[in-house]
Amino acid sequence: MMVRKVIKRRSRVKLPVHVRAKMLKARMTRAEKHFWERLRKRQKGWRHQFKPQCVVHGYIPDFYCSTLKLAVEIDGRVHDRKDVKRNDALRTKRLRSHGVTVIRFRNRQVFSNTYELLSLLEEVCE
Repeated sequence: MMVRKVIKRRSRVKLPVHVRAKMLKARMTRAEKHFWERLRKRQKGWRHQFKPQCVVHGYIPDFYCSTLKLAVEIDGRVHDRKDVKRNDALRTKRLRSHGVTVIRFRNRQVFSNTYELLSLLEEVCE
């Protein structure tokens, strides 16, 4: 007699996007936290302000400036996978169709060149 194993799959409940944004904000990656701590302090004198993990046309970029329609993404190693690259490209395309510019930085850039990246954003915001 053969015994069948029953494998329970966790049901993936699709949470509302604003709930997911709140969860992502609470669980930022090390690189995102590092960048946000510095961006938050530096942007105080800027005309345009960035917010972390907010909903933009159904997507949740890492940082977003609504007045400039500028999204900043911090990409780690997982973004090297083909399926993730494809999803990133689709997401960027859809955001661009709404007039949003997407800038991508790698984790290693964030840790090694934080202030250069912030200077770049500052130039864009002036």
